[in-house]
Amino acid sequence: MYKLTTAYDGQAPHHTIKLSDALEAFNAFAKCVDWGFANEYATYNLTMPNGKQYTKWFNKDGTSGGK
Repeated sequence: MYKLTTAYDGQAPHHTIKLSDALEAFNAFAKCVDWGFANEYATYNLTMPNGKQYTKWFNKDGTSGGK
């Protein structure tokens, strides 16, 4: 099971989606491209079935990153 989590401004996850298909999970993660409804920054995490996690974040000032 793949899990895509959205968190705004360092708070607990705002939204979580569980997906069973890898391609669908990576496509959903790729659509995370800005800070959304956050006041300052948004963090998006894609958790793989084996526990590995991909993260990307976007700030209101236009900076972004990930690992």
